[in-house]
Amino acid sequence: EPTVRAELMEQVPHIAMFCQENRPSIPYAFSKYLLPIVVRYLADQNNQVRKTSQAALLVLLEQELIERYDVETKVCPVLIELTAPDSNDDVKTEAVAIMCKMASMVGKDITERLVLPRFCEMCCDCRMFHVRKVCAANFGDICSVVGQQATEEMLLPRFFQLCSDNVWGVRKACAECFMVVSCATSQEVRRTKLSPLFINLISDPSRWVRTGEFYGL
Repeated sequence: EPTVRAELMEQVPHIAMFCQENRPSIPYAFSKYLLPIVVRYLADQNNQVRKTSQAALLVLLEQELIERYDVETKVCPVLIELTAPDSNDDVKTEAVAIMCKMASMVGKDITERLVLPRFCEMCCDCRMFHVRKVCAANFGDICSVVGQQATEEMLLPRFFQLCSDNVWGVRKACAECFMVVSCATSQEVRRTKLSPLFINLISDPSRWVRTGEFYGL
């Protein structure tokens, strides 16, 4: 019954906290029994179950209740699998959003090694603009986590593509995070590459994109 699974996910952060407080007695309880359920429900057929498992996962990461080893071996591999080309459309979009939101919680190393390559792929998802829009909306956050070198070498080429996307909603998302992206680059890159891009966006045919650009400032 989906409502039972959803209710279970709402209780998981509380149980995890209990396991943390009683770790000497039950050292592997959360990692062995609860975390696998959380990540499995990220692909559940029921939308409400997926939403509650996503919320539970983010709370667990925010509260640092998941060991780094488990993030690398149990959480990230599942998210990578869920964002594969043949994954369900809704599940893929949600998994990309989770990857973006967790970046600041897991830090530069894990994000750059395990999240960034798939994120770059998702930016170029030609079939689903919803995925590209999620990537664009969270682009600045990813840049802030991975730093200047990875931003300039790996992310900026994708950002240029997204800023020229044929869907105005994707371009608007880029416009709204433009300032955050620019802050992760050198002054020279801002002057030579991002300034012309900025001009293109404030001259965009869509007034929503033009408005978004000023909002991004």
